[in-house]
Amino acid sequence: MARPRPDSPRKKPTQARAQATVEAILRATAHILRTAGWDACNTNAVAKRAGVSIGSLYQYFPSKEALVAALAEEHANQGLGVLLEAVSAAPQVTRSFEGTVRHYIRAMVALHAVDPKLHRVLVEQVPRLKGGLDVVRRVSTQSAALVRAWLETQRKHLRAVDLDVATFILVTAVESVAHLQVLDRPPQLDQDALVEELSELVLGYLGVTRRASR
Repeated sequence: MARPRPDSPRKKPTQARAQATVEAILRATAHILRTAGWDACNTNAVAKRAGVSIGSLYQYFPSKEALVAALAEEHANQGLGVLLEAVSAAPQVTRSFEGTVRHYIRAMVALHAVDPKLHRVLVEQVPRLKGGLDVVRRVSTQSAALVRAWLETQRKHLRAVDLDVATFILVTAVESVAHLQVLDRPPQLDQDALVEELSELVLGYLGVTRRASR
């Protein structure tokens, strides 16, 4: 029988009390990573911060790596949620293709700007975890599929382009800029200007003609 990876949760909480325990453990992990860093984060410190016994923590997370992988999955799912919200809310926010692009990019930039200290730790450490990137890739694949499907419905607005290639380029570009503006942002960088220029990059690549109204 294959042994479970050390970065995999032991079991999923099903009852409300268990879910509250897991939530407290994850928030404690995030707090320690944010305020004290990777080296200071261990299962004993997390259990103490969360107010649970080490035995209770080990029921759900066998290791520090499992805790961080769970946080990374949570963060990635938040990004997927932003994309879903942007696509579903766009008709109420804007009727234009350009407006939808800006709406999504603005939401992604804002998401990455929330809790930047924790975001930095996750970006730096998740690639080192065995299987850690698998979690992020799985959610990224879902996000890319949504973008690909939306672009398919918007072909009339686009230049002739391979949508598989376009999806890869656009998702990678937006994610990279959103990450780097948190990790290595010049202090004078204006967020509104960043959103506008990144939107122009995407629209220009797709060959979308700007309209007077957004």
